[in-house]
Amino acid sequence: KDVDIKEMLNSGIIGLVDALEKYDPSHETNFATYAQFRIRGAILDSFRSQDWLPRSLRFKSHKIEEAYQIIEQKLGRPATDEEVAKELGMEVSQLRKLLGEVGSIVMLSFEELGFGHGEERFQASEWLASSSDDPLSSILGGEKVGLIARALDRLPEKERLVISLYFYEELNLKEIGEILGVTESRASQIRSRALIRLKNYLRNALK
Repeated sequence: KDVDIKEMLNSGIIGLVDALEKYDPSHETNFATYAQFRIRGAILDSFRSQDWLPRSLRFKSHKIEEAYQIIEQKLGRPATDEEVAKELGMEVSQLRKLLGEVGSIVMLSFEELGFGHGEERFQASEWLASSSDDPLSSILGGEKVGLIARALDRLPEKERLVISLYFYEELNLKEIGEILGVTESRASQIRSRALIRLKNYLRNALK
């Protein structure tokens, strides 16, 4: 199904109203930052409820995540594309193509991770966008920020850079590709791979 732009805008407005009602200045968090997270969260919730992504693509995304999980738990280090492709019974070129295709699903799946409950719940992208010099980290708490830092440290250097540029510097994939000297499609593949690793690590840590 196509994404309903009007529905997306309505969801964004709901997120903004939610931010206005729940914003607490005592946390010393910049309102624009807080509102951005609430708006994005509302839009992502809308996407999930509409289930606009093909089930076949969701299945492929799940199988890729599972393959990374199996190999990395077994070897105790980041899995290579060659190892994951072998686990899935495909060529490396096929795996990389799939990593680009499932980018949106990986993002939505990653967003499902969160700390806290109800109104105080923060999505995974909010953790990544928070750092020691960001007031939002005071809400998340030192232990949670430390968990994020450990997860990021486990990423290969290029993947860690892509996550930093995407979430901290707020660059788009085309801009990230230009910095890395790769295509936008390749940057998307690297981001997907990094988010899969982060999700697997954080999900296990939160059990």
